[in-house]
Amino acid sequence: MEFLVERTIAILVAVGGPLLTIFDLPGNTLMLLTAFVFAFFDEAIYFNGRLLSAMVLIYAVGECWEFCVSLFGIKRKKVSWFAVFFIGAGGFIGTLLGTLIFPILGSLIGGMMGAFVTAFAYELLHTGLSRNAWELAWTAAKMRFMAIIGKLVAGIALAALLVKQVVFF
Repeated sequence: MEFLVERTIAILVAVGGPLLTIFDLPGNTLMLLTAFVFAFFDEAIYFNGRLLSAMVLIYAVGECWEFCVSLFGIKRKKVSWFAVFFIGAGGFIGTLLGTLIFPILGSLIGGMMGAFVTAFAYELLHTGLSRNAWELAWTAAKMRFMAIIGKLVAGIALAALLVKQVVFF
């Protein structure tokens, strides 16, 4: 009974963190910071160096994965850095709009559609060739999907480790 509050907080953060990650919000960061707060809140009970090191590594891999896949995946199509960041912004706006229309799954679909539409419009205005625009748009949508899925996998792993740290110490 004495650890009920800590366990409840950890479980809520472990459930909410991956959901925030789907919405392109800092869910993974929240879970990592929560783990560190627990570790330093009661060091004798919650501090586990190997577990915290694993969480930092998983967090870093998830963030690097999202950054590299979403940005460099589009950059391989020989577009400018302005286009890459413009398409990334379109994907983020699509995620927000998709979340408003259909929470959770709408975030993923909205992000992909936002990247698709932004990439298509940019390339069509830039080159005037619809074939090139379709290619870039499909690449942008696929890269957005892969980036979000990879970061979500890292978020689920972080959630499992957070629960292990606090609930099953």
